[in-house]
Amino acid sequence: MAMGSCDTKLECSLLGDLLEMAMKHKGQNNVCQCLGRTKVPAFSSMLSKAQSLGSNDAIKFDKIVTNIRNGYNPTTGIFTAPVAGVYQFSYTVLTGDGKGLVVYLSHNNNMQQSTWLSGSRHETGTNNIILNLKKGDQVAVKSHGSYIVHSGSYLYSSFSGYLIAQ
Repeated sequence: MAMGSCDTKLECSLLGDLLEMAMKHKGQNNVCQCLGRTKVPAFSSMLSKAQSLGSNDAIKFDKIVTNIRNGYNPTTGIFTAPVAGVYQFSYTVLTGDGKGLVVYLSHNNNMQQSTWLSGSRHETGTNNIILNLKKGDQVAVKSHGSYIVHSGSYLYSSFSGYLIAQ
């Protein structure tokens, strides 16, 4: 069968049905139940300047790139899930020159994963995770101790997340 063509009406119908199922989910009234671009919770934020942290302090990524559904609060550094679902989160942090940095991703004040950096120069560390959240659950990147997380005009440190399934 050539690309883009069907040998029989049945093949075209099956192919069309499979593509439709892959592209959208229909409810009982046969209407697409897909979330639109302005409905899917998603955020991306950057750290514009170095930040001193105490133990368990959330990093306040203050430069907002995207904040659909306003789940991320740059004043607190906390994302609050506006809807229940499966979310993907990632963060990147930069150390000071020759300084250490230990941070972790927190879900409802429970550590999920950590990033430990120590070296003779600036270092970056990145982590990713997929979490099943309830509406109102909170996620943040927090410090394991007293550290300074760096960034600057090149925006080396960032935090982002988005809904991948409901």
